[in-house]
Amino acid sequence: MTMGLDNFYQRMLERIKQLRRERTEHEEILSFFTKVLAVQREAQKEITFTEIDLPEQQVKLKVDEGFPLMERENFPVDQDRSRELFKQLCQLSLKENPILAAAGQSLLEAMDRGNLDFAQLTAAVLRSDSELVDSSAKKLGLEYPVLQALVKLSLQPSLLETAAAVAEQVALDNWRYGYCPICGAPPAVAALVGEEGARQAACSFCGHCWRLPRVACPFCNNEKQEKLRYFYGEGEDLCRVQVCEGCRGYLKVIDTRDGGDSTAISVDDIATAHLDLLAEKEGYQRRAPRLWGI
Repeated sequence: MTMGLDNFYQRMLERIKQLRRERTEHEEILSFFTKVLAVQREAQKEITFTEIDLPEQQVKLKVDEGFPLMERENFPVDQDRSRELFKQLCQLSLKENPILAAAGQSLLEAMDRGNLDFAQLTAAVLRSDSELVDSSAKKLGLEYPVLQALVKLSLQPSLLETAAAVAEQVALDNWRYGYCPICGAPPAVAALVGEEGARQAACSFCGHCWRLPRVACPFCNNEKQEKLRYFYGEGEDLCRVQVCEGCRGYLKVIDTRDGGDSTAISVDDIATAHLDLLAEKEGYQRRAPRLWGI
């Protein structure tokens, strides 16, 4: 594990600790993610990483033309480490709310009986094959989002390792598209950073962060000011929900310039789930899953 990723986990854990003090109403989910991050951090240290070979000429062409550098289904995964992490996540779930506890129990039993093809599930999640994940969930008596989340969480260390390695090889400072330069996935959440309040997005798939165009919908590229607006909850002006009247998509944007942490905005994403409900009630759609797969 690179020092950068170790620092990433540390800052995530520190941000969770802070939010657990400030937002006691989210104690259950933040407590669970504290445990998730702890086991992911340990798994990250043991990841067997496959070197990424990106031909320089091909990379330059892709970046210049606005094509992501990798297909998501081609991300290398340490299957052994991910499978072990999946078991740990299922075991953690046993002590959580009834839905997670039942899911964890069912999945552990299915693995013991050999009725769960983890490699097939990981491949389905990588290529966004929701039908296969959904059919697998139904066979196990689970809800689709729970199975999807647990598999994605088990893959996260491999995805982070790949994204970090690619970002070290390629200059991506000039990327100005609304989708991730590494994998092409949409942003899960964004942060306002620096004196000018630039928008920094966090990829919903690989976790890479990149700068978004300041005034434009990241989902449909709409730049018409009359079709772009934002709202925030009462007393929560540091978290804006930016909405687009063109495509009806929305993106939560966390202002990290006064006490936040742009590296750890996925934690703020979890702690502001009520704003997702408000946006959806108004008819807007979240275009990407949360950074950690929920």
